[in-house]
Amino acid sequence: MSSSKSIPCIFIISFLLIVAAGCTSTEDSSIYEEEEEIVGEIETGLTPQEEYTISRVNEAIDLMNDKGEQAFPEFRENNSEWFHDDFYIFIWKTDGTRVVYPPDVSSEGEDMSDLEDYNGKPIGQLFIDTALSVEGEGWVDYYWPKPGENEPSMKHTYIKRTYIGDEAYLVGSGYYPD
Repeated sequence: MSSSKSIPCIFIISFLLIVAAGCTSTEDSSIYEEEEEIVGEIETGLTPQEEYTISRVNEAIDLMNDKGEQAFPEFRENNSEWFHDDFYIFIWKTDGTRVVYPPDVSSEGEDMSDLEDYNGKPIGQLFIDTALSVEGEGWVDYYWPKPGENEPSMKHTYIKRTYIGDEAYLVGSGYYPD
């Protein structure tokens, strides 16, 4: 190749390398974070909210395994890792007795097995059935008002069975996907 043709070729190749290097810049990392979030969701099949909810329920169960019923007051502490904004951990016995319910501790001790959502869906029994299933865990969707609101919104709640001694409990938490 003659030197008169090689100079433009070198220039073009250099330009293309610079452009290609610019394409891999991390200046706009939000694009890459979104891609990572999508890839993570594909790999686990869970949204970040679902992963967070499951992890918090599992951590609550770990605390119950360590402290037994002595852990219950920690779940009721407002503005704590267990109860803040519209997030909280709730605990029932599998007979439907509400044991821990931070938004309304006065309702603790009540039988919730007949609890229904805004549309009449029997969520109390669904929570119990989910905990007592072979898997011992799962998701229940229903309509429930957000704290401080009267109109119901879709709520996605994770339920998991655990034991303290011989007593079976269901531990749950949910989020509003909107």
